Amino acid sequence: MIDGMCKAGKLDNAVEFWKEMVGKGLKPDKKACCALVIWLCEGGKVDLAYELIIEVIKGGDVEFSSLLFNALINGFCKMRRIDKAQAIKSFMTKNGCQPDLVTYNILLNYCCNELMLEEAEKLMKKMERNRMGPDVYSYNQMIKGLCNADRLDKAYFLMVNKMEPNGLADAVSYNTIIKAFCKGGHVRKAYKLFEEMSRKGISPDVATYTTLIKVILNEGSSDVAKALINHMSGMRLLPDQIFYTTIIDHLCKSGKVERACGIFNDMIMQGVNPDVISYNALINGFCKSNRVNEALHLYEEMQTKGLSPDETTYKLIIGGLVREKKLAKACTVWDQMMEKGFTLDGALSETLINAIQSTDSA
Repeated sequence: MIDGMCKAGKLDNAVEFWKEMVGKGLKPDKKACCALVIWLCEGGKVDLAYELIIEVIKGGDVEFSSLLFNALINGFCKMRRIDKAQAIKSFMTKNGCQPDLVTYNILLNYCCNELMLEEAEKLMKKMERNRMGPDVYSYNQMIKGLCNADRLDKAYFLMVNKMEPNGLADAVSYNTIIKAFCKGGHVRKAYKLFEEMSRKGISPDVATYTTLIKVILNEGSSDVAKALINHMSGMRLLPDQIFYTTIIDHLCKSGKVERACGIFNDMIMQGVNPDVISYNALINGFCKSNRVNEALHLYEEMQTKGLSPDETTYKLIIGGLVREKKLAKACTVWDQMMEKGFTLDGALSETLINAIQSTDSA
């Protein structure tokens, strides 16, 4: 009954039914307990899940699997309450349920995200001692943490000396380090790593190419970027939304708006739907080229397709209209912007007001 209510999204009803059942002295079974805890944790109601289940656990009448405890640990980690998560891990052990690979990976993910790398390394060693991994997810989380802490050499060492001998290195491992090299301005190292992964039989994916092409375009090496695009096509990898948007954004910033338009149309023809960021990239190109009417067309088109303009969209459109002295329309869009709860920054609003006052006094 409780499981069905949870699956139907009726969490409040499930909680009331649970309280009523417990109040009558009835003991919920394992399935009901797991369902309620998992669904409440997924809905962000972790404290309530803990409050409802703790007495049942202490009663010792129901033997729980790691699934229930992992849901609580993951929930508290998402709330950045690591002390509570670790307390539940200790509690599950005392109640005869051993932490599994998922338990450790949840805690490892938290430590890596928070750059608690010493704690993360201790967890990895404990996993090895307990003969439960680490698996590819564990290592990739560790690589992500090391890269975020700008310890790229150590991340590379971990991949080559720990993951590769066990056949665990994958495109995600390489992509994480390649992206970190690009972010740090080490483009040559990133490109060499791209060549290395290919030599080692690990196929680059769309994310690999997108990362490299973006940084190479920003450096002005369009020939290298074009070679990468051709290489990607040769591997029959289909560009995704992020890839297309990266190319469109670069072309617009380089003043090649017509080419960007062609890529945008090709994107739609290939069945890849533009998102708000894609539209903003092309709107920016049109506005900078003094083609605000075409930018307005895109602004209206995205809304007919169910996409809501964001703060960037409004600022680009209003800025373009002000530059072309279409102040009445700029004020209309400004009104629409405020209706959505967005505000113009001081500089642009001052520019618009000054333009209006200048027109009135002319």
